[in-house]
Amino acid sequence: MNYLILTGGDIMFKKKSKPIHRKKGTLQEYVEAILFAFIVAFLIKNYIFQNFKIPSSSMEKTLLIGDYLVANRLKFFFTEPQQGDIVTFQYPAQAAEPGLPSHENNYEPKYGRDNYELLIKPLYWDKANFKLVWHTKKNVVKRVIGEPGDTVEVKNKKVYVNGVEYVSGKEQYIDRRNFPRYSGRLKWEGKSMGSRDNMGPVIVPEGKYFVMGDNRDVSADSRYWGFLDKHDINGTPLFIFFSSGSDPISDIREYSYPRHSKKSKFRWKRIFKLIK
Repeated sequence: MNYLILTGGDIMFKKKSKPIHRKKGTLQEYVEAILFAFIVAFLIKNYIFQNFKIPSSSMEKTLLIGDYLVANRLKFFFTEPQQGDIVTFQYPAQAAEPGLPSHENNYEPKYGRDNYELLIKPLYWDKANFKLVWHTKKNVVKRVIGEPGDTVEVKNKKVYVNGVEYVSGKEQYIDRRNFPRYSGRLKWEGKSMGSRDNMGPVIVPEGKYFVMGDNRDVSADSRYWGFLDKHDINGTPLFIFFSSGSDPISDIREYSYPRHSKKSKFRWKRIFKLIK
């Protein structure tokens, strides 16, 4: 307690002063709220959950074109992917940075890597065209077939892991043709690996996985670009939160030579469907 001693021994008590609290301005409160929401959204999107749309038929009929997914990005921080798991990852066939060749469609860039200045990944400055370039690999989803140390082989479309046929119950085939090994154009680092329907055997290295799409005849997967590195795996799909599109195809001729566009529709039965 504060007090003053006056002449003659009289004492006068003085109340202790209270600290002054300044009230935040409305603008400051809005800015802080926006920053907090941005940070939370950033952490959730990059480290916890992720949403994306299925663009191709490689995982039909498990996942259809037009399915919007929510993926769990935390699962494989604590566990290792296992055979049968569906994983999301950055597509290995695409170039990691602009200006580099891509295995996808044998793409050769017009300008080399030196033409692009990294600003904040994935944002680059294109020196030749004086513009900003957003470059990131697309997210892809496949099913794990072979784990590190497994021997994987495809014979007459059937998949064998360590000499035993692997059947998940989800795979489908829409092409009646069976390409023999000698007719194949699959190559890894210049070495012939066989065909879509007959390849291997190959041994999955440590820290890598062999993945395939459930729609085996139209899936660009490990048969085409090799093993998937564990570091490229960024999650696993949880559920479908929205779905809209046409019915899945059932014949390779319809896939290769579509004669008419199918009517798109909402797939109400697929909304909030868990993915297995």
